[in-house]
Amino acid sequence: MVKFYKGIESKPSLVVLNQIEVSQEQSGTSKSDLKKVSQSLKAWEFNFALPIVCITDEEDKYHLLTGLPIYEAAVEAELERIWVFLIAAKQPEAEAAIEQAILQSKLNERVVEPQDVTDFLDFINNPKSDLTSIPGVKDGYAKLIRDKRVYSSLEDMQKKLGAKRGLNWLRAYKQSKS
Repeated sequence: MVKFYKGIESKPSLVVLNQIEVSQEQSGTSKSDLKKVSQSLKAWEFNFALPIVCITDEEDKYHLLTGLPIYEAAVEAELERIWVFLIAAKQPEAEAAIEQAILQSKLNERVVEPQDVTDFLDFINNPKSDLTSIPGVKDGYAKLIRDKRVYSSLEDMQKKLGAKRGLNWLRAYKQSKS
């Protein structure tokens, strides 16, 4: 097993849905979002995002700590099993470990490849590009981008538009293209 958090053993596991105890009735996720995820689960026959579970007093029973919408979509997709991240600890200790998992997941962003940067710079430097098609770029930001053209590199773009803002737009552009 993989060591995860100060002596707590953890690992990805394939678990039968009826082995998972869920204390909350519904996640509150919109029906349309659940349907999209459910359809994806049916097509792929497995989940990419791993809900986190912990052990319970019952053998082969796990308590769901995160990922209720994924669980709901898996039920709707009539999957028999889903992948979970199993923390081999009781709920209070596992919840403390989740804080670390949440922090790490915020750092687990998609990698920006050199070609992504080139494509993005070509797009924002092109006078014919609809800059508002980039998620998060409204008319005011589109004008800012146009006014500061030409962008010769990622560093140049970040210097002119702001390091974080420019990178967020690059990631949003990459996401919208996939």
